[in-house]
Amino acid sequence: MIPETFVQLLFEYLDTRGVNAEDVLGHPWPVPQANGLGGFPIEQWIRFLENASNHLEDPLLGLKLGQSITPRHIGVLAYVIQASANLAAVIERLEHYQRLIYDVTPMVKRYSPDYVDLVWDKEHGMPGSLVDETAITALIHFYRSLTRSSLNPLLVQFLNPEPADVQPYLDYFGCPVLFNQHETIVRVALKELNIPLKTADPNMMALMEQQADQLLQQLPREDALIEQVRQVAARLLHDGEPDIKKVAEILNTSARTLQRKLNTAGSSFRKELEIVRRQMAENYLRESRLSIADIAILLGYSEHSAFSRSYKLWTGMTPQERREQN
Repeated sequence: MIPETFVQLLFEYLDTRGVNAEDVLGHPWPVPQANGLGGFPIEQWIRFLENASNHLEDPLLGLKLGQSITPRHIGVLAYVIQASANLAAVIERLEHYQRLIYDVTPMVKRYSPDYVDLVWDKEHGMPGSLVDETAITALIHFYRSLTRSSLNPLLVQFLNPEPADVQPYLDYFGCPVLFNQHETIVRVALKELNIPLKTADPNMMALMEQQADQLLQQLPREDALIEQVRQVAARLLHDGEPDIKKVAEILNTSARTLQRKLNTAGSSFRKELEIVRRQMAENYLRESRLSIADIAILLGYSEHSAFSRSYKLWTGMTPQERREQN
């Protein structure tokens, strides 16, 4: 599946070209579900792209469409990413939340001494040139929009056949571009990962942390150690699910020592993380501007279905049912 917002991107692109997207694609203008849990099957996305490419007589549609992506097409994850300190943090967050924005082929990282490869294999299917080129171009375009540098990869390679003219790809990516490869790869120099983002927003991070602290104040007072664990876990949630090792490091102790102290206090790290998430979930669900998928991101879940399962275990109802009740 892909989000409806990606499909909106195509409709908007056709509209700028003076094309009636609904006629060409045979589908009404997509309207994302209020809970953010909708999506388009990849087979339908492939057909849309092929129809648009044929109508425009433009085999480079993917390369052009990807360059029109904006944060609005990515949702709340875009704003979490934009507040990151550097490209390394961006990649970490994209890897953790990738299924919320591109549930087709999972991305994995592969490190070498001087570079990191972002890799998509063919074991999960080969959706074709238009899908792959749109996704990779959008990725590079979004990366570039976050930094003050041009951020040219060291290498880009695709699974798909080589097009008649490779020059537009060389011009856009600014590096060697290979086709007919066994994996799709974007290679980034390690030194690029420390480039600060022009969008880095410590005020946004402070605001998120302040909100987390306010939500935690609604809980009954506990042992000082438990209060500290809850506070640190809440502040780390926007980076993904916190682990005890990371929390212990911030508290200047070891994971083993922290777990032992929590056990002595009659608790555990998993229990405290669940308490924090549940309290924050209840408050986020009262905010109508946040979709269920947005809330899953803010609570550190890599999939909205995982959040829904957890919430149902806590309360006996789904997040959507709670929202309707509110």
